[in-house]
Amino acid sequence: LYTLSTIVMTKREILRIFLWTVLVGVVIGSASVYYVFNMPRRNISKEKSVYALDAKQMISEFKKDEDSATRKYLDKTISVKGEIKSIRTLNNHGMVFSLEDEMEGVSCSVDSADIVNNASKIAQFVKGSTGTFKGRCSGMLMDIQVINCVPE
Repeated sequence: LYTLSTIVMTKREILRIFLWTVLVGVVIGSASVYYVFNMPRRNISKEKSVYALDAKQMISEFKKDEDSATRKYLDKTISVKGEIKSIRTLNNHGMVFSLEDEMEGVSCSVDSADIVNNASKIAQFVKGSTGTFKGRCSGMLMDIQVINCVPE
């Protein structure tokens, strides 16, 4: 049979339980943050394209029905080919290639590491030339966004 003295915890015991709970929470939280920030990035160059299409075709699909085109292409690996209308270098040394139309075309973003790994292919791309990029579609803002691109 429990007596009142065995059921009541002292302030020291309450403090010790509280500190252990906080410590366990900090460890779990830190591990979660570390995992999220160090999660391996998808290697698009090793993935097979789900769709291979012309930039004009993709633009047409998005203009016709943006919702169904978004459902079709969102987060899928695609290969898109088109005329390069502009090339922009970003502050992080990445590049954005606009295909078919600078404002309402397809924007292919290439990360700086992929630029270094594919320097000879990137050097061939000039304004007015035709380029093919494989990347992950992230939807449409003003233009269709294809990210994590690698040149093909």
